[in-house]
Amino acid sequence: MIDSLSLSEKIGQLFVAGAHGTFMNATSPRYLRLEHAVRELHVGGVIWFVSNVYETALVNQRLQSLSRVPLLMSADLEAGVGMRFADTTFWPPAMAIAATGDVALAEAEGRLVAREAKALGINHILAPVADVNVDPDNPVINARSFGEDPAKVARFVTAFIRGVQSENVLATAKHFPGHGDTHVDSHRSLPVLHVSRARLDAVELVPFRAAIAAGVDAVMPGHLSVPALDPTPAPMRSGPTENRYVDGASEATAHGTLPATLSKPIIDGLLRGELGFDGLVVSDAFDMGGLTEHFEPGEAAVRAIEAGQDQILMSPDIERAIAAVKAAVASGRITESRIDESVRRILAAKARVGAPSASTDEIFAIVDSTEVRATAAEIARRAITLVRAQPETLPLNADARVGLLVVSEFNEPSNPLPDFTRELRNRLTHEPEVAVLDARSNRAVSFDEVDVVVIALAIRARSGAGTIAIPEFARGVIANLTAKRIAISFGTPYLIRELPSVGTYICAYGVQPVLQIAAARALFGEERMTGTLPVTLQ
Repeated sequence: MIDSLSLSEKIGQLFVAGAHGTFMNATSPRYLRLEHAVRELHVGGVIWFVSNVYETALVNQRLQSLSRVPLLMSADLEAGVGMRFADTTFWPPAMAIAATGDVALAEAEGRLVAREAKALGINHILAPVADVNVDPDNPVINARSFGEDPAKVARFVTAFIRGVQSENVLATAKHFPGHGDTHVDSHRSLPVLHVSRARLDAVELVPFRAAIAAGVDAVMPGHLSVPALDPTPAPMRSGPTENRYVDGASEATAHGTLPATLSKPIIDGLLRGELGFDGLVVSDAFDMGGLTEHFEPGEAAVRAIEAGQDQILMSPDIERAIAAVKAAVASGRITESRIDESVRRILAAKARVGAPSASTDEIFAIVDSTEVRATAAEIARRAITLVRAQPETLPLNADARVGLLVVSEFNEPSNPLPDFTRELRNRLTHEPEVAVLDARSNRAVSFDEVDVVVIALAIRARSGAGTIAIPEFARGVIANLTAKRIAISFGTPYLIRELPSVGTYICAYGVQPVLQIAAARALFGEERMTGTLPVTLQ
């Protein structure tokens, strides 16, 4: 098919537009932008963010019918369809799966999520996360990783890939060469990975080598500075940038080197050359601060293609980026044969997976099925991990007088753990005293005449947040509590470092409803806590 495509059509294949699958009228600006991207810009695909099931399925079918070349429809489904689609099961994060110790569950999740994705018309899953989480303060990967042991991470990564690709859907290992030892969020600015090549071989690259050996269809480089692989300095932009994650002053790293997404030694040299990967290289989102603080959209796109990227996700100015690539081809900076290399890989991937679609009846039967809900619940049940226990604290007695302190580091509009709160109330004879603290809180909190305080910590990695810690005010409240305390981390497991005086500590790894319910059941002794820590807590 490549011989029938114009240069404009071929260049368009290298770009992926972002969208939200909520209702769009045929004349709405949001839909017309998507239609323009497909008809006039000839984009190769669309990536879906927070969306609804039927609207996305319908728009996928409509856009496929408008495109001369079948589209890759993708989504970040590393924690299941519920991570992006409302009213569907939000699966436990990768670290919770690893806490079960059962790689078969990772494969089962990959298979079931891919089956659901196909029903929605999605043929490309941007998962699994292959990063080895070495840094406890990592604000962007953290519990999204399968853990800190490279070999164990590799086993879970390859299992998830097997599951996804068994359903004829593309899987993607990310974020090459490894985002697990960074304390900077690449949404905000460029992380610098100060490690040797020997260390990269021993830790970061282990899961990616395994993924490639397992035949993964795609690899996603991250916006990561890795001086040991490419010491080329990253230039600094002056004036305002397209960084939507930072309010006020820039957080750009002045001593960073070229991001992996734009590095020929990393993509063409290491990934393709040394590791022998010949599949699809798909970038992380190009609207992230790790890139926009250093390059304008056109130059970023040109450099990415020069480095060996096949598809560029979410340029902050897709028209400007495409125009820059066309100009680079016209000037000879990029050869048309280089464009053709990527187009051939893209077309080959599309030929493998086709353009799936399902009827409304099939969607009704497949998405969020009984098997999906049961498997996600099994992972949650087996993931709950008892790290330490104060004598005579567990299991919680139904007659106990309980204070519930819910803590979040984000400005939550409401209680971020409603399912856990409900499950607690349903099991207790006496109504619990409930208090919710977030980053804005400054009011005194006390629990009168309670036997135990359950501290429910909704502290988790969130794109662009930049930090991951218990708010200072909440730490003071916790330290001043006099009753027995049980802390449950519904997110990063590393919070135990901030709670030295809390006698009982449980890891639930995420705020997903299935984990909230599983934690409540474990708290009352209805299920044994059999999970094991995938990371070291000190």
